[in-house]
Amino acid sequence: MALMLIDGNSLTYRAFFALPTDLTTGSGQVTNAVFGFTSMLVNLLRDHQPEGVLVAFDRPEPTFRHEAVPTYKAGRAETPDILRQQMGLVRQVIDSLAIPTLEQAGVEADDIIATLATRARDAGRDVLVVTGDRDCYQLVEDPHVKVLYNRRGVSDYALYDEAGIEERTGVRPDHYVLYAALRGDPSDNLPGVPGVGEKTAAKLINGYGTLDELFAHLDDQTPKLRQNLGENEAQARTNAEMMVLRRDVDLPLDLDDIKVGEPDVDEVKRLFEFLEFRSLWDRLVEAMGTDLGALGQEATVLEAEVVAPTDATDAVGRVEGLAATGGDVPLAASAGFDGVPRWDADPAGVALVADAGSGEVLWLGADLLADPSVRGALAGLLGDEGRPLLVHDAKPLLRWLARTDPEGRPVSRVARLRLDTALAAYLLDPAEGRYDLAPLLARLAHAELATDDDAPPEGQLDLDAGSTEDPEARAARAACRTALGVAHVAEPLTASLDAQGLRALHDDIEAPTVAVLAAMELVGVGVDRERLTEINERMRSEVLRLQQAIVEDAGKAAPDDFNVNSTPQLRQVLFGAPDDEEAPGLGLTPQKKTKTGFSTDAQTLEKLLGEHPIIEHLLAYREVEKLRSTYGVGLLAEVGPDDRIHATFNQTVARTGRLSSDAPNLHNIPVRSDQGRAFRTAFIPSPGCDLLVADYNQIELRCIAHLADDPGLVAAFTEGTDIHTTTAARVFSVAEDEVTPAQRAKAKMVSYGLAYGMEAYGLSQRLAISVEEARLILTAYFEAFPAVKDYMDRTVAEARERGYTETLFGRRRPIPELQSGNRGIRMAGERQAMNAGIQGLAADIFKVALVRLDRALAAQGARSRLILQVHDEVILDVVPDEHDDIAPLTIEVMRGAAELRVPLEVNLAFGATWADAK
Repeated sequence: MALMLIDGNSLTYRAFFALPTDLTTGSGQVTNAVFGFTSMLVNLLRDHQPEGVLVAFDRPEPTFRHEAVPTYKAGRAETPDILRQQMGLVRQVIDSLAIPTLEQAGVEADDIIATLATRARDAGRDVLVVTGDRDCYQLVEDPHVKVLYNRRGVSDYALYDEAGIEERTGVRPDHYVLYAALRGDPSDNLPGVPGVGEKTAAKLINGYGTLDELFAHLDDQTPKLRQNLGENEAQARTNAEMMVLRRDVDLPLDLDDIKVGEPDVDEVKRLFEFLEFRSLWDRLVEAMGTDLGALGQEATVLEAEVVAPTDATDAVGRVEGLAATGGDVPLAASAGFDGVPRWDADPAGVALVADAGSGEVLWLGADLLADPSVRGALAGLLGDEGRPLLVHDAKPLLRWLARTDPEGRPVSRVARLRLDTALAAYLLDPAEGRYDLAPLLARLAHAELATDDDAPPEGQLDLDAGSTEDPEARAARAACRTALGVAHVAEPLTASLDAQGLRALHDDIEAPTVAVLAAMELVGVGVDRERLTEINERMRSEVLRLQQAIVEDAGKAAPDDFNVNSTPQLRQVLFGAPDDEEAPGLGLTPQKKTKTGFSTDAQTLEKLLGEHPIIEHLLAYREVEKLRSTYGVGLLAEVGPDDRIHATFNQTVARTGRLSSDAPNLHNIPVRSDQGRAFRTAFIPSPGCDLLVADYNQIELRCIAHLADDPGLVAAFTEGTDIHTTTAARVFSVAEDEVTPAQRAKAKMVSYGLAYGMEAYGLSQRLAISVEEARLILTAYFEAFPAVKDYMDRTVAEARERGYTETLFGRRRPIPELQSGNRGIRMAGERQAMNAGIQGLAADIFKVALVRLDRALAAQGARSRLILQVHDEVILDVVPDEHDDIAPLTIEVMRGAAELRVPLEVNLAFGATWADAK
């Protein structure tokens, strides 16, 4: 066994850059560096069983090297905040394991290690130096000193003795400093001799042995090498002095002090629990060779003690009992919906947690909820003056409560949502994608929900009795367990929101938005079924006409001879040789090749426009068929018996905070073509109403102007000029009255592209121009609006430093891609960072406007109502006698949703259809 000397800073840095920064605890503490370091340490202890361990650290003060060369390490990037924040945790882990650490002002960790390694060598003791710094190669000395070098990641090491160093570098360890002096060390701002790489440096040092001998024989070198060596002799000699590790540092410990003491088991457990290092615990126990006990407790199995009232009177009494004990104490609840409920779905019952500690849950089945007295009691318990709610995915429950409310109250008044646990989980990690309750419980509360395989506790109602297939029994079990799970996960989730500064975003914006969306889903949007059917049939006829034209263009006799949707057949028709007797083709020019053959995608076809009529027909066919199948057929299938579409709005899908919709996806109703816009003519107001459509004017560009604080953009928006004309004039260096439509279109594409982090290649594809031309346009844009470029660069730098972007309202988006070693992934992360702040701010502003508008309508007692949200526009059903009130109210609320450096402008129009109001 050997003494182990570990370079703490080196390994922590390696760990940080090896693991993604989205490795966090439930409270939001980033742990990638401390997890990686701890994993490395555990593996080192387990694999090498050292007789003693010491971890050396650098201190922040200047060292003797900085005093000798002031530019030493100059230009090195500052330690990212999210790494600096973890250094203290790394120290805590080491201290809790009773492993000694050492740091000393004026010297580096390498010098401490060099001194201790030399002392051990002189005492005839074996030493293993663990580092990711090659300067320690000079310490290797057989048989006592070896280096375990971390090449990459947290587990890729190379163990070097003298032969290993010589094989790796080409020189012996005692010559390593001279070799490195010629080669240089850019990370320490010690430049080498130009043209001298590893092989040349090794050859020179092996040939001459010392720098004195080398520089005494410059005439032996080639002219270029002689010149480079002569001009950089001083730098090489300085490097050699700087790179020698000190072996005589006066240290406050002896070799006998390098040992592992008795770990503070309680502190180790506390730390591992806090850091959520459960996967490392068993490995640590194995590595320490000590019985440290189990980490924490086994996951608590949550089984509900279901209380099912015998009749309506019993149910009312129990509900009123909950109301009496409540006040402002949150009440965990869930409803027994089967899968994802539609807007008009009724639950099998409602579960209310009476006592989270004992697991007592009140179950109100469908038969009881059908009783008016029970529904009245429930409405009183959960109303806007009742107990606040804790729910996982609250919208379906709120929607049902409002739809069946005895007093006909709006969604915003049937319940007070204190916490939506699914929504909270999304805010904490918008990239997760799924926010199921079970993993949240396991991670945050160390608990799990009971399953039907678990026997019910003694004395508990067995809902399986009689029939395990009874639908209500299954719904009751699931709903009661879910409610109990919500009760247990709510507190740690709330603590996590507080820790990350997300509480206000949840409470003031996201949770109120749930009620607004639930109300819009309930109301739905009116549809002219006949008009939609007519559009569908017209497109069907057009599809058949185009299909026949394509068949004729291909020289085929009938549609049965050519499947237009078959890629292999289409490829043969387009690119096959005309003189092919078996399968003649049109001989068009192939554009790109895929694994299966020449491409027939839209981009390829667009490049072939003009070569043959079949191309125009194919592109038109594909567009019309997509519109028909996606929207013609799709929208008709979603029209309800009330001649309305009740789409589902999603808050937890887009990472930027943007809302989306499905069943159907109304956010993708096309607007760029006349045929696509035709679908909007089928969306109509409720009887006796008009549609009001209000949308933010260029909100993303206004967000860019505010965030960048660019004088040119701010002035343009403040003065109310046409922003795209102003942009084009600056980019193309012409007067505004001389801007051409083409120039304005290009400027518009650049402006909106920036909101999505678009670069030269993306712009070239959008504008069908060369990448070089696109790059020149972008350069001209940033010269015209320099603060925008500064903002983009600053945003990426801050996101790389912190690990996330953050909007003015506190919305965070982790971007671990910025730390990737893969350039493509890293560049994608940069685009995401540029995009997130802009899109996130626009999303926040819109949600604020949506919530305030809903409240303003309720405060005025308006009969007009919100019915739809699409991107940056909101659509209302407005009764005629409220036109004069609702229009200015809508504009005022939307303009006042945020105070930016530029005004928020709103376009507003009334119409008999969605198309008319646009």
